[in-house]
Amino acid sequence: MQEKKQSKTKRFFKQISYAILPFFIFVAVLLVTYFGNQLIYNLRGGNYGSNYPEIPLDSQVPLIPWFVYFYYLTFPLGLITFFYLAYKNKKAFYDIFLTLIISFAVSGIVYLFAQTYFVKPDFTPESFTDWLVVWTWGSTNPVNVFPSQHCFMAFATILAVFHGGKGINKVYKFVATILAIMVILSTIFIRQHYIMDIFASFDIMLIAFGIVLLFGWGSKMKKRQEEKTFKRMMKKKKA
Repeated sequence: MQEKKQSKTKRFFKQISYAILPFFIFVAVLLVTYFGNQLIYNLRGGNYGSNYPEIPLDSQVPLIPWFVYFYYLTFPLGLITFFYLAYKNKKAFYDIFLTLIISFAVSGIVYLFAQTYFVKPDFTPESFTDWLVVWTWGSTNPVNVFPSQHCFMAFATILAVFHGGKGINKVYKFVATILAIMVILSTIFIRQHYIMDIFASFDIMLIAFGIVLLFGWGSKMKKRQEEKTFKRMMKKKKA
């Protein structure tokens, strides 16, 4: 029984091993696009960007501190879904991976040439949750607002579980979708983003996803990866 369990675990890690390089590529793009612009902000002495063009509805959005816990769920949820999709559907995995790369690259360009500020509200913390919100506000510079990379991750999670097909567990699909929606809402309810950031993130990601599908880039990457795997297997047999 124990050997069967170990064999199953080994098979799982073997099947998702191809996703490790794309994962590190994505992390590199994330670090450059987000923290690269944070660094530019510091090098310019904080003199970078312009005021955000708010819409009237933004002022009506309340601060709801407990949403901060969903905010920090963004990347763990995305990471689990990333490798889960890699295990279930290789072609869909590459589609989502490329969609993320394009979306984050676009956000990095926007951050570089059209950076905007988010002005935080006056707020006196009274609990641990309140303090976590205030710490979150101060953990980075008040830029990298439009579009929202947290929303990118949440939208990518929703796309992944539905694009993954019948192989995606229905319970996981439901839970991941609900959590992703809560992540999206958290970006405005803890006052990290404005409403238009959500719509911009959705539009950019949808366009990127459409481009990837239109040109079949995910299928091409899957085919190339499988060809490389086949060649390695043939070399091992000959050796």
